[in-house]
Amino acid sequence: MSAIRVTDMLGGKLVRIALSRPDRLNAMDLPMLRECEQAIRDAEVRRPRAIVIDGEGKAFSAGGDLTLDPEALGALASQFHVCVGLLAASPAAVVTLVRGAAAGGGFALAIAGDLRIGTPEARFRIGYGRVGLSVDGGISWRLPRLVGLAQAERLLLEDPDVDAAEAVRLGLLHRVIEPRQVAQTMEDLVKRLELQARGSVARNKSLLASSLEGTLAEALVREQKAMAEGAGSADGREGMAAFREKRGAKFS
Repeated sequence: MSAIRVTDMLGGKLVRIALSRPDRLNAMDLPMLRECEQAIRDAEVRRPRAIVIDGEGKAFSAGGDLTLDPEALGALASQFHVCVGLLAASPAAVVTLVRGAAAGGGFALAIAGDLRIGTPEARFRIGYGRVGLSVDGGISWRLPRLVGLAQAERLLLEDPDVDAAEAVRLGLLHRVIEPRQVAQTMEDLVKRLELQARGSVARNKSLLASSLEGTLAEALVREQKAMAEGAGSADGREGMAAFREKRGAKFS
């Protein structure tokens, strides 16, 4: 039985990738993560505007499946990192939709979204230290960038349970919506993304990811290169022509 469910939505403009081991609170094992990798790669072929990651059942994800042999955790982390890396490199906007608990690796996956949306039931816990492990999935890199070093220290060392409201205050979530608003929120998001060239979204994601590396001068060089690349692309030429002609752009 598949542990990942993939759904094309909004005419293929949005791909939903759902973790589907609800009886295990969507705990991640190696087969699930291999399916997840393939689902992300398949989604890229279809060129969606957004990829939504969520979990079926009562939880987003309880993290890695700790019923596994401890010696298997290294391979599990390696495969998990392939998935997280693919999401970071995707030219689509990655949305994580957190309903219920996001703990351990589930926490890491939840904060891997470019846009992070939760329902009021969303709950976050890092949790690794409680089972004698250290963090993975990019938490050590991403968490300080989202919440600041001081809050990252608190979350890692005190390991509190964080509810949806606090998650917004900290920056783990961008916003909280009611379950009945999910479909409309996704539709509105895709409409906003369609106003932008897909390449622009990809380049802006890359620039943000490298924004805390190096000096301002180095950031300016990266921005200049990205600007030249965009201006020379078909979508860049179309966007600028549409602006001059006072019409809506028709991006590829």
